[in-house]
Amino acid sequence: MDFLDNLVLPQSAHHMVLLKYLLVLTYIIFIPYVSILTGSLLYSIYFNRESRKHNNPACSSISKKIIDQITFNKSIALGLGVLPLLSVAFCYAQLLHLTGVNVPEYVLFSAFLMFASILFIYTYKYSFSLNRLFEKIKTVDNEETENELKGYTSSTRNLSSKSGIYGLILLLITIYIFSGAVSLAVDSTNWSTNNSFIGILLSFKTLVTFLQFLLFSFLATSIYLLYVYFRPSSEEILTTEEREGLRNFVLRTGLIFSIILPLFIVITLFIKPIASLSGNVFVLVTFSILLSLFISNLIYFMIKESHEKYSSSIFFVLIILFALMVVKDQFAFDTSTKKQFVILASNYEDYQTKLKESMGVAAAPISGADIYNGKCIACHKFDTRLVGPAYNDVLPKYEGKKEALVKFVLNPVKVNPEFPSMPNQGLKPNEAEAIATYLLEHPSKK
Repeated sequence: MDFLDNLVLPQSAHHMVLLKYLLVLTYIIFIPYVSILTGSLLYSIYFNRESRKHNNPACSSISKKIIDQITFNKSIALGLGVLPLLSVAFCYAQLLHLTGVNVPEYVLFSAFLMFASILFIYTYKYSFSLNRLFEKIKTVDNEETENELKGYTSSTRNLSSKSGIYGLILLLITIYIFSGAVSLAVDSTNWSTNNSFIGILLSFKTLVTFLQFLLFSFLATSIYLLYVYFRPSSEEILTTEEREGLRNFVLRTGLIFSIILPLFIVITLFIKPIASLSGNVFVLVTFSILLSLFISNLIYFMIKESHEKYSSSIFFVLIILFALMVVKDQFAFDTSTKKQFVILASNYEDYQTKLKESMGVAAAPISGADIYNGKCIACHKFDTRLVGPAYNDVLPKYEGKKEALVKFVLNPVKVNPEFPSMPNQGLKPNEAEAIATYLLEHPSKK
């Protein structure tokens, strides 16, 4: 399943940074939409079944209004559901090039499943509407026509039920596989040992990530419905019975999921590989937990005081919580794959050199003197102390140890307390070797 890897062109370090930003932007588009789509579909199916079980028209109306809120346009479903997954597959194909890990292929498979689930979801939406239309036609003059209408009513009811269930199942499978792919992308230590499709399906990390996604989906859907129907400026109209039923349901479910979500945020932190953890990740996890608990308190106050005046505020807090969780995961991915990006940067240089050779263009030699005059001379001279020590004072300890000097240039550390730490100049390995050779062989140091 490495056909995507064969289509990748090597990318420079600058382009890889842009791909990381594209990945974050894609998640910001994809995750909220799929979260609310999943929760809305499940809530709609629940109210639809309640309407049949208790013959309650209000539940049927709520069910239709919930699914109509998120499926108002087929193009939006493709643009926010399928295309972002294709973009994610492209980004991972570039960023995980040469690793042999099948993350891009798994994400691409998720995109096909997502497309299939959207077809079923829209079938559910339209058959649901047809069913309501047939039910409104109570009687007709012709008995044969009446029996035929009853048959259509029964057929559309079954189609509505089955298409909704099939759409939900495919959507959950999509999310599960996507969760496994994302978990594998972050876990660079297991790229070679846990890369099989069965391994993804049976992974405990996949299961936990999937459950966290579902919890966030249900919380986001509850808050979204609160915002749409119960904010002070809302133009969406519900009957008194519909309003009471939907209000109690979304507040109750929102409170439950907002209390459970912090637990899963902590669990996902513990199952992340150590190589992906950093101070930024811990800070963002802390703020995510605090915001989730803050949301649960606001929902509790709305239940206790029997009003919805926090429905707008809680929606914007949810947006901040979502942003923190996305950035947290991207920090973990960036930290875990630092070695991978060094390999890709080196591969890009080799690719550029071979490309130039194939075109008959000689690569320009790297000049240590140019690097010295462009980056070093502002802080260093050979015989004079400036911002940093004189080279003649420090270079003797590197005689016959050019590799040590190259290593220091690539990753400077504070040595002499009399001088400030040398900032990293962002040199490539071959540039660091060129400046080290220049400094050690320069006549001024003799």
